[in-house]
Amino acid sequence: MYLTLHKLRRHIRASITVEMALTASLALLPLFAGGADFVTLVAARSQMNAALNAFYAFAWNNPGQATNTTQLAAILTQINNHSLPQVTFPDGKADNTTTYQPQLSYLCSQPPSTTQTTQSTACPSQDLQQTLVTYNLAATIKLPVPLPLGLTSPYAMSTSGQIEIQ
Repeated sequence: MYLTLHKLRRHIRASITVEMALTASLALLPLFAGGADFVTLVAARSQMNAALNAFYAFAWNNPGQATNTTQLAAILTQINNHSLPQVTFPDGKADNTTTYQPQLSYLCSQPPSTTQTTQSTACPSQDLQQTLVTYNLAATIKLPVPLPLGLTSPYAMSTSGQIEIQ
C-alpha cells in the first residue's frame, strides 16, 4: 500500500510539472513576442534620431545647403545602407527623387525688445534674424510578431526636428 501511494505521489508531481511547463510557455510566448516588437520599434526610433542628428550636423556645417534635398538624400542613403529599418522622407522616398522640401523659418526681433516673431520670409534688415530649418522623417516598420494590441504591421513612425543654422 505504501509503495502504491509513493508511486501515485511521484506521478502526480510529474504531471504537475508538465502542466506547469505547458502553462508557463503559453503565458511567456506573448511576452517574448511583444518584446521582439518593442525592440524593433526602439531600434527604428534610434535610427530615425541618428538620421536627424546627421542632418543637424550637415545643416550646422553647411548652412547654405541645409535644404538641399540631393545632399540630404545622400546622407539618408548612407544611413540606410547600415540599418534594417529604412528611414525615408515623409513622401516615402529616400533618394533624390523626393518631392519633400525642408522648411526654413526665421525668428525676428528688434533690440532692445525681447519679443520674437516667426515668419517664413527673411526678416527686415533692421531686425536680428535667426534662421531655422525643420526636417521631417518617416519609417515603416514590419513587426516580427504583430500582436492584437493596437500595433498594426507595418507600423508607421515619424519624427521631426528643428535646428538653428544662422
